Amino acid sequence: MKRMNITISFMLFALCTHAIGFSWFSQTDARWNSEQLGRSTSIGRSGCVLSCLSMLLNAEASNPYITPDKLNEWLQANGGYSGNNMRWQIPGLIDGDGLGIELQAQSTRYNDWEFLSSELEQGNKVIVKVAGRRSHWVLVVKQDGPANQASSYLVNDPGMKEYENRTLAFWGGFRSARSYSGNWLDEDAFSLSSEIYVVPIPDEECFLYDMSNLPVPADVFVSLQNSLDVEINGFFILGLFDNHDELMYTVDYQYAELEPSGKLDLLFEMQDFSPLEDESNTLKIIYSKYFSAMPSRFDTLDLEHSGLRNLTIMEDK
Repeated sequence: MKRMNITISFMLFALCTHAIGFSWFSQTDARWNSEQLGRSTSIGRSGCVLSCLSMLLNAEASNPYITPDKLNEWLQANGGYSGNNMRWQIPGLIDGDGLGIELQAQSTRYNDWEFLSSELEQGNKVIVKVAGRRSHWVLVVKQDGPANQASSYLVNDPGMKEYENRTLAFWGGFRSARSYSGNWLDEDAFSLSSEIYVVPIPDEECFLYDMSNLPVPADVFVSLQNSLDVEINGFFILGLFDNHDELMYTVDYQYAELEPSGKLDLLFEMQDFSPLEDESNTLKIIYSKYFSAMPSRFDTLDLEHSGLRNLTIMEDK
């Protein structure tokens, strides 16, 4: 059996190709846009704050899988609205006082760059009411540039039907802000603590599969490091991706709990090794709070390749 040089890459993947490593929901999503929010409006019309808070909760390690409709239902049952307005401190109680996200601070000053920059520097995420709109809120997740420039602040805008990269420069700034703390499942939460090994069955066993015209299996070994001081739990999904970075199918998955600042060794089973003989295909690890054979690329994570090591594990024979 001829063995080919295979390069395996590692990525905690999701959102979409251009996303910035944090959950994103659209308030116009057909799954919830028509649901009632508050007393007299809908998520599609007025659910920007709700959707931003859902992004925060879904990207927080201590919380379960949260979507705008699930959060809306919980808020309605737990005094989360005053009329159609959000009671900002209530969503932080969804998992109990002192757990998950917490409202930390607020500002009502126009373009209060000092507040925004300081909160982000502390590791918080900030929901802001943008300038130039009667009432629209977006989630600021990262600063990349000078503190006093709107273009430095990367945002997740729930008002978009499809995700686009945006900064506060799209609106010219912001009018007020509220800051939340949390243990964020973002590009800093995980790291690859060893190479990824793809190990097909030994050569001496291959003839048995060849004789029966069966696909040749392989084991895939992955080691992860939890960079947070709280437990992370969820599904680690091994996916096969094509050269357009599109998920072709799920190879295998495991539900696992990663202890605070702990390491985890995972073993996946690949029933058919042959797709990796196509150099345009690659294996990636997807982290998700829920399992699906074709997980959404908007509510799972797309993390940077910090410390990534590609590994060629076989030689031509």
